[in-house]
Amino acid sequence: MSTMGVTCDVAPDLPLLAAPAWLDRPAVVGGRHDWTWRQLHTASVALAARLPAGVTVVNLCNSRAGFLVAWLAALRRGCLQQLPPSSGAVELSAMLAAGVDPIIVSDDTDAPPPWSSPAHRLAFVPRPVAAMPDAALVWTPDFDAPLVELYTSGSTGRPEPQAKTLGQLVRGAQRLGEQLAARVDGGCVAQRVIVCSVPSQHMFGLETSVLLPLVHGVALFDGRPLLPADVRAAFERCAGGACWVATPLHLRAQVQSGEALARCRFVIASTMPLAPALAVEAEHCCGAPVLEIYGSTETGAVAMRRTAQDASWRPLPGVRVEPGDAGAIVRGTHFRSPQTLADQIEGDGRGGFHLLGRRGDLIKIAGRRASLQGLNLLLQDLPGLTDGVFYLPATGAPGERLILIHAGAPLDRTQVEAWLRARIDPVFLPRAIVRVDNLPRATHGKLPRQALDAIYDAWRNERAAR
Repeated sequence: MSTMGVTCDVAPDLPLLAAPAWLDRPAVVGGRHDWTWRQLHTASVALAARLPAGVTVVNLCNSRAGFLVAWLAALRRGCLQQLPPSSGAVELSAMLAAGVDPIIVSDDTDAPPPWSSPAHRLAFVPRPVAAMPDAALVWTPDFDAPLVELYTSGSTGRPEPQAKTLGQLVRGAQRLGEQLAARVDGGCVAQRVIVCSVPSQHMFGLETSVLLPLVHGVALFDGRPLLPADVRAAFERCAGGACWVATPLHLRAQVQSGEALARCRFVIASTMPLAPALAVEAEHCCGAPVLEIYGSTETGAVAMRRTAQDASWRPLPGVRVEPGDAGAIVRGTHFRSPQTLADQIEGDGRGGFHLLGRRGDLIKIAGRRASLQGLNLLLQDLPGLTDGVFYLPATGAPGERLILIHAGAPLDRTQVEAWLRARIDPVFLPRAIVRVDNLPRATHGKLPRQALDAIYDAWRNERAAR
């Protein structure tokens, strides 16, 4: 099999291919039904029969079992499968308007559609169906066709589509599995269950909650626990232990809950930078190593580090990351190569690299420069802060200053300034502290720039009206 000109062999016994050796092993556990690989593939064959050829499938399934059934059905039918960056009505409507004969596949048969579009909706209840012979389940997918389309987060602008082939995604899961095996005894294949707190539609969630199970045969917990109590309950149901896929926001909430997480074997974190201090606290809370992934929607995972112990990143097997004038140049076999990412890096002399800051992330106030990402990373340790972000208005006005936008309990401005003054240049102290009910984070945890602009405009208009 060839992927974008790069040879990418696929083993004949992957769970993805319904290999007989895998069919009766656990695939999804902890939900209304426990699923085997046989049951997932059988349900996907039945759902594929309901999909017209040549349509675009928008996979909005919330349950892990439902998403996998719809994912496999679309691939079996050869449909382009779109994974939206969020469930927001505006973004969904725009994506549907641009699609070719879009069909929304959902496992929620009761909720009204959150979009405005004439697109057809196919709602189904994910449950095991009548068994089929092994020969009816085994299949040979088109590994080279660009049948999957993800979207960037929109944290620096509008979400942009990124086409992927199944071969690229499989190779990425193989590379990620190799790196995990080098970091943790037995790697992901030694884990009985993956508990994932991020949505399957995001690149990080797709790699960890879809591709890792389909390539390595790890069972998946059928739920997306968000709150600390929900995460603890999920692990209590995993008698043999599990690994946890989370964001720094989930880790911070778990640490702040003050309760240890039992039966956790290791944690995989991504979507935003993880502060080393939080990584140390999270390892103590979880009793397990916390492994941070560096990557992008364009590339998938390309490097990893144990943030509590390592300052530098190690590229995944087969990946090279080099500094370039426009940003980091990344080469590998599981994405269209080379790719230029917006981060500035420098090598550590041992095959790894350090992140210096994001290109375009550098802000200049009163002649002083700082990384906006670095300032936001510092907020992970600010006492009393539930969730917050530094925001620099794009007004272009002379002397424009940072704004601290946060959710949660009110902050004492004097205490905040005293804590920040000891850690940053005073010119970067926030001109104002704006409290909102909730920060408009997407389901993967990132904050779209447009949403922050809207908060700032509303705050400014409210002040002007006083």
